[in-house]
Amino acid sequence: INKEWIIGKWKTQQYQPVTDSLQPMYLYDFLKEGTALRSINDTVKADTAYYEWNKADDLVMKQSASDSASQTFTVIRLTADSLQLRSADSIVILFTKLK
Repeated sequence: INKEWIIGKWKTQQYQPVTDSLQPMYLYDFLKEGTALRSINDTVKADTAYYEWNKADDLVMKQSASDSASQTFTVIRLTADSLQLRSADSIVILFTKLK
């Protein structure tokens, strides 16, 4: 995995399995220092999350940098313009990079 490819602005495209036809689209701006700015549908003000990579090259997301609670995502695919993650409960999230 080229971990540098995650840097930049991404938008969620879909969640599988689809449980709600009105799922909000999240926007993420992954910054180099491990911060991710997250907003909903480009209208709700961004909040800050934190990310890091574990030894298995999984993406670990936290609410604060010192938070012991986290959510780990398996990286299914990471390319220059596509990111696909799977959560512990098998929900697959597809992101596309904004230009």
